[in-house]
Amino acid sequence: MEDAVGVVDADDLDEHPEFERPTPHRRRPLVGAQRTLQVILGLLWILDAALQFQPFMFSKSFVNTFILPNATGQPAVIHWAITNVGHFLLPHIAVWNTLFALTQLVIGVGLLFRRTVRPALALSFPYAIGVWAFGEGFGMILTGSATALTGTPGSVLMYALLGLMAWPRATARRADAPTAAGATDSGERVGVASSVAARGIGGALTPLAVWSGFWVLAAVLFVFPDNRTQTSISSAITGMAPGNPGWYAHFVTSVGNQFDLVGTQTAWFLAIVSLIIGLGPLVARRPGPFLAAGAVLSGIFWITGQGLLGGILTGNGTDPNTAPLVILLALAMVPTVQADATSSLAPLAPVVRRNPLLVAGGAAGLVLTLILSGAYPAPAAETAGMAMSGMTGMTGVTPASDTATTASCTAGNSGTARSGLDLTNTPYMIMGGTAGMNMNGADASAAAGLNTTKANWSYTGPAFPTALAQELLADGKNGPDQIHMAATGCAKEPTFSQEINASQYVQSTSQAVARYEDPAAALAAGYVPVSPVTYPVVYYVNPTIEAANAAAKRTLNPKYVDGLVYAQTPSGQEVLAAAMYVLPATVSKAPMPYGALVQWHQRTAVCGPLDGSATSLDITGTPPCSANSVQRPTPYLTMVWQVPVAGGPTAIQPPDIQIVEAAVMASPAT
Repeated sequence: MEDAVGVVDADDLDEHPEFERPTPHRRRPLVGAQRTLQVILGLLWILDAALQFQPFMFSKSFVNTFILPNATGQPAVIHWAITNVGHFLLPHIAVWNTLFALTQLVIGVGLLFRRTVRPALALSFPYAIGVWAFGEGFGMILTGSATALTGTPGSVLMYALLGLMAWPRATARRADAPTAAGATDSGERVGVASSVAARGIGGALTPLAVWSGFWVLAAVLFVFPDNRTQTSISSAITGMAPGNPGWYAHFVTSVGNQFDLVGTQTAWFLAIVSLIIGLGPLVARRPGPFLAAGAVLSGIFWITGQGLLGGILTGNGTDPNTAPLVILLALAMVPTVQADATSSLAPLAPVVRRNPLLVAGGAAGLVLTLILSGAYPAPAAETAGMAMSGMTGMTGVTPASDTATTASCTAGNSGTARSGLDLTNTPYMIMGGTAGMNMNGADASAAAGLNTTKANWSYTGPAFPTALAQELLADGKNGPDQIHMAATGCAKEPTFSQEINASQYVQSTSQAVARYEDPAAALAAGYVPVSPVTYPVVYYVNPTIEAANAAAKRTLNPKYVDGLVYAQTPSGQEVLAAAMYVLPATVSKAPMPYGALVQWHQRTAVCGPLDGSATSLDITGTPPCSANSVQRPTPYLTMVWQVPVAGGPTAIQPPDIQIVEAAVMASPAT
């Protein structure tokens, strides 16, 4: 009967048939049909295929940028598997990439036609899992530094999970099937159970599990120690700037700087909000507010920590990142029939009735996980490796596991020891064993290297011909007496900001020069050799870019790389060894925005033409100089190495023999 406030009790409806049961409210969501979900998913697969056909993806840099870095920070078994897969693909990456792109295209086109939806989805599941494992490193979840802000657990996994919901099923269902995830007492599907996402494999349980699983995982990851340092949020956002258009780079840098000192508080806030968004659709009859909040928060993640279009604006993105898939999931989960307060149960209620111990155990496990993650002390300061490991959409050149050692710096007053990096500690390499066979680092450029210095670097390739080794040792020793630094003495330890920005500088520069793996491509782009081409290490400079940089007083800009360095291996293969910046004559003081990590040096034991300029790079040979040349130092240079020299990607000039040896090690086909 109707009570004092005009509410009809559910029991009275059964006892008095003259009262009509309320009619559930029906609506037409944006994604109102399973066919719509299939088509959208197909278009996303086609977009991925188009991105996979970019020229960058056919180069070895694709493996070095998107596959091998995923091994960093992983458990030993996964590290081994990813590394071996990467090296397996590397020699024939153009063939493999063609196969990858065509597979994505077949999946996408197949989803656009009703008759081929099932075969396309069947193909997408194993392909997505393979890419998730090796192309995304299992979302980098096991590294301890992954975060939903930058795209964890990865877009390709979401493709597979949405594929389960897009799988076409027969319309006939058991009458009691929906009650496990939301229905009226009579069995009519309401809430998420009536949504498009519930029409695929697993019914309503699948979208509810995926939604809750994603956001609960996000909450747990946000309170991981590495993700709740004071700078973790800031670095994740500002790390999207390099390689993107100026307007967007300025935007993310400005936004990221707002969180520079509140990373810990922001991480906890995001964890709590994520937990509410994830559990809301399980415990509430109407999931709309939680779905809307999740879509909005994902959109914020997308335009900040996920690079707006998942790195597509950088010119070598592979997908639009995870956020658009989460937004699509939210739209697909919008109920077509709203639950009412008198006859519907929350999706979790039937599960609690049937398996209370299971629900209690799951809740206890979640609480314990959050407590353990939150109670573990966060590092006092974030490292570049921590920040980069979570950037699944932007993993480029990731710092290696070897850490740089701080040099003993005693150049202070009366020889008083001071901490810091000794900028005079240049990378003079001594011989170990037979000449040209093995190079061990005497100090391995401890003054630079982006935390990748290996104090005992050694060559692991085939033996060098004696004549080649002797030539390289004689003309390219690059010892301390042959290298002059723009800045000398003791330097402060790099700050975290310098480390992460230097990492992004290396990544962007490497991506910019990846197209020049073949010297022919460099020549076609305007780069010309400025050192003897008969010598195994050859310098190239683009006069147009060099002049433009001088006019603009610009340097260290990945969009305007002055030069390239190629190394010829004993087999005759020419390998891109380094990208090179030449300090413009119009810049009076060598800039060091990354502290001691990126330094400027001159080579002094080289010859140049008599009528040459001290401000241009033009090497005619090494002393003793010929009659028409004179010994003259080069302009100040700084490199971003594309081969594994001892000091890492920003090392000072190593000996030429090590450059060639590193080129051999970087070229499995050699």
